[in-house]
Formats: sequence, structure tokens, C-alpha cells
Amino acid sequence: MDILDSQVHLGPGGADEMVSAMNALGIRSVLIDEWWMGTAGEPYYGVGEGGRAIRTTSPTAELASWNHPGRFSYLVRVDPRDPDLKAVVRFARDARYARALRISPGMTRAEMADFVNGGYDDVFAYASDYGLPIFVQIAGRTDVLERIVKKYPDSRIIICHCGMPPGKSLWPIFAKMEGKPDSMEYWRKVGEEPPDQAFAKVLRAAQWKQVALKWAHAPVMFDAAGYPNLGARPYLRQALNAFGAERMMWASDISANQSGESWAELLFAIRENPDLSAGEREWILGRTARNWLNWEA
Repeated sequence: MDILDSQVHLGPGGADEMVSAMNALGIRSVLIDEWWMGTAGEPYYGVGEGGRAIRTTSPTAELASWNHPGRFSYLVRVDPRDPDLKAVVRFARDARYARALRISPGMTRAEMADFVNGGYDDVFAYASDYGLPIFVQIAGRTDVLERIVKKYPDSRIIICHCGMPPGKSLWPIFAKMEGKPDSMEYWRKVGEEPPDQAFAKVLRAAQWKQVALKWAHAPVMFDAAGYPNLGARPYLRQALNAFGAERMMWASDISANQSGESWAELLFAIRENPDLSAGEREWILGRTARNWLNWEA
């Protein structure tokens, strides 16, 4: 089976060791979201007025992609405030191993308000013009994508992390990141929303054919920690029924996995799930990502 993990973070070094693990697990390819697990966005440098906008770089991912052809590609995080945003997106299109963009407006209320008010529209406009899909961390607010899919019908959007808001184990991270006086109270309420209710909103996004769902962090999002993540299976079936396997891709995000499973356990929770057909496994574990990322095996 052609297996592609559609999100793993990678910092300086480590590519050779990751290839060894991939070989052991039967994972052919990995899409890297380069992040050094420190300050949000690193490695990056400030641009624009006062250096307030972030322009990320992907030195480890690019080197890994050149050194291990076919095993790695990477996505490019973009900041809508970047004064040279169009050029950044164009460079991502032209880079041999860049496959997609990523934005994360769901991390704070201010960024989400900016998204709703059109602050991210240029990202979708340029991505549509240059044929790049966009991964979107929307943290439960999939409803705000409706305006985008109507305004940019040629856009291709992949909803990150099951589209879910931060649950009881993640909301403190969001609150700390936002850092406002009422952040703890606000994100606690968000984290207390029942998973069934929150996921019902995500499933409505299946009506938009240019939208796919990345199945990542399901164990923590659905309170299903521990292999084989049985509690996540009913939600996976709902997602398959709504989106179809052709619009769902698996990601381990093993380098930032909060629920403690190994890379093998996260993979085999899908690969050995008896509720899935052979065809569904093939699409979720690789074929969907190949199609959406224009990445031949």
C-alpha cells in the first residue's frame, strides 16, 4: 500500500532517522510542516512594518526533500500580512518540493475575526491563481469557510485536525497562546462543547466539493486516546459517509501528538481498522493526499 503521512513536523537534522522509521512502518512519503516546536512559526523572520508579519522558511524540509527524493515534500506557512504575499505564494508554486500552503486563523479570536472580515482572502486568491491547495487550521469554525468557497470556487481547502475545536486537553494551550485576560474562561467554554455537537458542524463542510478533511489528532479530539482509538471510529465513519474517502487524508502529526500513541499505533489504528474497506484505507492513507497535493508516488 502507498502510505503518505500528510503532516509531520521536522526540525534541524533528523531526516535520516525519520526515513529509517518510515521504512520500518511501510510509510512511503511524508509531508513536512517545518516547525521547531518552540516559538510559533520558527524558523521564520519578521517582514513588513515593524517586522510584525512572519515569513517562514523550510531549510530542513527542503534539504530532506532533495536528499530523499519521493520520500519528503513540504508545505509553506504564510502570513496574510506579508507585504510580498503574492511573491511568497508564487515561490511556493515554483519550488520543486513545496506542495501546499497552510494558515492557522483558528488559534486566536483576533485572527479568526480577521479571517471572517476578509483578512485572509488574498491567500485564497493567490493560491487559486497558482494552483496550490491550502491547509486550514480552523478550530471548530468550519462555518466561516462558506464565504471563501463561494468567492473562490477554484480554491482547494484541506481542513486540519478533523476540523474540531480544542477539547478538554487542548484548550489550555490555546488560552495560553492567546494570552488575554478572559482567554482561560473563553477557551474553557469552547473546550467543553460535546464532540458530537462540534463534529456535526464539521460534517456540513462536506457539501463543498473543493473541501477535504485531514484526519489528524482524532484520539485527542474525540477523547479516544490509546491504541486502537476505538472511540474515534464512529466519527471516522461519519466523516467517510459525508466527505467520501476521496476527500479524506490521514496525518499522524507524530511530532506533536498529545495522546501518546507511537507512530506505528497511529498508523495501524487506521490500517487495521476492520470497519474500513480496502478501498477506503487506500484513499485515506495515501491516494487522497497524492491527488490533492499533485504528488506522484
